[in-house]
Amino acid sequence: MPQPRKHALFEFEGHWIAPDHGTDTLYRFSTEPGTGRTSRSSLRTKDLEVAKRLLIEHVLHGAPKSVDDPLSAVLVKYFEERTDKLASRKIARGHGRKVLAFWGETIRVKALTEAKQREFVEHCLGEGNKLAYAARVMATIAAALAHSKLSVPEIIATESKMVTKWQLTSTEPKKAYIPTDAECAKILLSKHMTEKLLRWIIIDAFNAGRPQTAVDLTPAQFNKDAGIVNLLPPGRAQIPKKYRPKVKAARTFRHVLRAWERKGLDAFGGRYCGYSSLEGVKTALQKVAADTGVPVSTYSVRHKVTSVMRKGKTAEDQVSAVLGHQRANLRTTAGYGEYDPDYQKEAADSMEEWFWRVVKLTRKLRAERLNSQRTPEPARLNEGRAA
Repeated sequence: MPQPRKHALFEFEGHWIAPDHGTDTLYRFSTEPGTGRTSRSSLRTKDLEVAKRLLIEHVLHGAPKSVDDPLSAVLVKYFEERTDKLASRKIARGHGRKVLAFWGETIRVKALTEAKQREFVEHCLGEGNKLAYAARVMATIAAALAHSKLSVPEIIATESKMVTKWQLTSTEPKKAYIPTDAECAKILLSKHMTEKLLRWIIIDAFNAGRPQTAVDLTPAQFNKDAGIVNLLPPGRAQIPKKYRPKVKAARTFRHVLRAWERKGLDAFGGRYCGYSSLEGVKTALQKVAADTGVPVSTYSVRHKVTSVMRKGKTAEDQVSAVLGHQRANLRTTAGYGEYDPDYQKEAADSMEEWFWRVVKLTRKLRAERLNSQRTPEPARLNEGRAA
């Protein structure tokens, strides 16, 4: 076990600052009275001077009490007491990192004027984020302030208010590149194709889910008896705009999931693919894109599989159900039951057929590459004849 006090970088009133877990992120440590146990809390910064100010403010003022307190303290209190206990904890923490990276670790609550808020939202749009995303981040700030019972100027936390007050609109979203079957084979043979990335691709290829759903998938979401995969992890609330459906697992997908479980998932953090966040997938795909020349992204698989289902003449209500699109004019599960063998059968069959088509192309491409490596270059053949 680490002994952080031996590596203390700064001490104040029985509290000290030190790194932990082999990262550069700085933590606040203290000894709990009575038990003698060491407690810790991330200061969410790598800058020692910033960490010192946050530590001193915490010791002198404790929990945030006024609008003169730093926003970082308000957010930490909210995360530790509220969102860290929820399935959405990583999302909330991500929102916190986003705002503090833009406004700085020491910004005071009273500084969150409407002009400051608009500045941050425009920054989000400039980075290619949607207005809805900026609204969700601002909603996290509003919730954190409410949690600390701080009275501040209105936090603009809805798309509609951002549009009416600031006349802001989302930039046109960049469409994900949809690779051809041949390009899919090329991607699978990339020198940067790791087992984790391959697993993520297979999961996403068999459920057409949003990228994060493949990262989150665990055995608890796989109903083996029914052959159904629930893309909503246990304990996670359903978000209407990002609805996570139950999808039929194609025959090959069922076999693959069982094989991974037999092999063991300890090395993958208990998840099927092993990534702890979508950022790891993005980084891996960027390397694959650079290697193959195919501009693949995290949404490319979802869009590709959607095209596959439609080309396979899959009924539109099934396509809508698999994608998690709630449509007012269609009952997405009409005529189906969760345990009915025909539940999303057309969609699953389309994915299965396409998967093996790509596998066949991959094997063919691999064989061609091996043959080309074995065949001597023409120049060398001529040299041999001359000799």
